[in-house]
Amino acid sequence: MFTMLWRILSAVIVLFWAVMTGLIIRDTYFPDHSRFAVVPPRFVFDLFLTEAAAFNNTLHLYQGPKKIGHTTFTIRRDGSEESAPLYGLLASGTVDFPGPGKTVNDVTFRLTGELADAERWESFDLEVQSDAAKMQGTVEWKLGDKLPKVEVKKDEQVVMNTALMETMMAMQGKLGGGLEWLTQLRAMQAGAAASPLTAREGVMDLAGKKRRCYIVTLKVLQTEEVRIYFTEVGELARIELPQDYRFIEPMMHGLERGVDTMH
Repeated sequence: MFTMLWRILSAVIVLFWAVMTGLIIRDTYFPDHSRFAVVPPRFVFDLFLTEAAAFNNTLHLYQGPKKIGHTTFTIRRDGSEESAPLYGLLASGTVDFPGPGKTVNDVTFRLTGELADAERWESFDLEVQSDAAKMQGTVEWKLGDKLPKVEVKKDEQVVMNTALMETMMAMQGKLGGGLEWLTQLRAMQAGAAASPLTAREGVMDLAGKKRRCYIVTLKVLQTEEVRIYFTEVGELARIELPQDYRFIEPMMHGLERGVDTMH
């Protein structure tokens, strides 16, 4: 009897040791983010679509601790089950930019985009307008375009368009500095064509608690990313942008305390 009990106890000790050793090895050589599964972006978008009808998708825009605007965010899905679906993204809202003195310029924007199978960009269209500054601009791009179609107006006069941009690009070497935005625009265009969206599981801090989530990542420049955070049931919680800009769903308390991003 004693021998049998000793064998059982020994087996339990060995099993406990094996489990603890496995956990130590896992946490040492396989940090948290590597344990989360990669998922198709369309799986996350489809989850969102099941929640969108009953969920308010108005987000507040912050730069650092300061609220500077808001946006609404919508996704739609087109196409049949037999073909690769086409997903449409729509975001529109306002941003407050400081003007001369203590004035504030309200800038309205509207962004639409189409993604084949929720991964590959087919097109995007951005409209921006500021009544206070008397400026408006549009950027349109479709897959296969050499350059985006650009038009910027000030007091109803065109101050920049695609033709002028092509001329400036051709003369960039002679004109010297100050044209870094042209390089960034070309990089964004190349990135839209070459960098598909990716998605994976992750963990975020929501109302002071760790919750599993899905993170959709979009590369906008070679070193910059946009990350969109959805809860495990598909609710849009947060969008992280470069330069400390972020959109936050105001009803989900606790997001300001940070998010554990899983790259």
